[in-house]
Amino acid sequence: MSSTTTIAIAGFTGRMARLITNFILQDHPDAIIHGICRSASKVDANVRLNPRVRLFEASSTDISTIRAALAGTAVCICCYLGDSKLMVDGQKILIDACIAENVPSYIASDYTFDYRTLKLGDYPAKDPSIHIHQYLQEKEETENIRGVHVLNGAFMEFIWSPLLGFVNAAEGKFRYYGTGDEQLEMTAMKDAEKFVAAVSMDPKAVGAVKYRGDSKSIKELAYLYQETFRVEPSIQGLGSLQDLHGNMTFVFKENPRNGFSWIGLYGQYWMSNGQTLLGDTDNGRFPEVVPTTVEEFLKGHTKESLGKSTQF
Repeated sequence: MSSTTTIAIAGFTGRMARLITNFILQDHPDAIIHGICRSASKVDANVRLNPRVRLFEASSTDISTIRAALAGTAVCICCYLGDSKLMVDGQKILIDACIAENVPSYIASDYTFDYRTLKLGDYPAKDPSIHIHQYLQEKEETENIRGVHVLNGAFMEFIWSPLLGFVNAAEGKFRYYGTGDEQLEMTAMKDAEKFVAAVSMDPKAVGAVKYRGDSKSIKELAYLYQETFRVEPSIQGLGSLQDLHGNMTFVFKENPRNGFSWIGLYGQYWMSNGQTLLGDTDNGRFPEVVPTTVEEFLKGHTKESLGKSTQF
């Protein structure tokens, strides 16, 4: 008889958590889920009423309820998405609660490219991940906790988002800094979360675990766009990567509180300059997670829906 694994998921009502939950319930019939959320009424009824799911209503600072949710679990998956206070202080509370309840594994809310080569301030939106990576390393030295960092490049949905700025899919416009041949690593969100579900069931998965769905340059993306939608795109070079670096730092200094004005520029730079590439991946360790290619992803969309696929 198979043993039961209990998994805690924090930030339970977000899109990532919903996908992870569905994959755990679908692919891992011996798993039980403890979902931590502010409002149970926001959880889909089919999940809320599932006998393998138990909900715990708690804010990110409600330590007693969080500890109750973590008690007896094998791993905590963090799916927080919010401001720096939530992403840093909220995660530290979760990690400390995991330690108090003897939860051996904590999957940080990363789900991005390999930010570990960055220093604080290099990409302000990734500073919380750097802080939590360091915090877990410190705790690992003295406590029975192991940090897990899922690295998957950018979400494929985000590549086509106007916020990132590479593409205006509805109008068929592609823009880039550099040569346009730089490889951009990406993974469809559903594949990344199926991977997280698989990783959560593997007690040997510790440290950085990497998954790559596909890798394409802007010029290759434009070609595939044309092949799929039979629309000839426009492709515009905007300058060098050095130009992009100067532009993004200027915009950030002008208005650091307006993340929408600079986050896409920073994302373009750090995805394009080669420093955050994944290198060897763990795709082969989890063959049940079959990567979606860009071609397959495009066939599931219209050119009008592409830029709207990032909504959480």
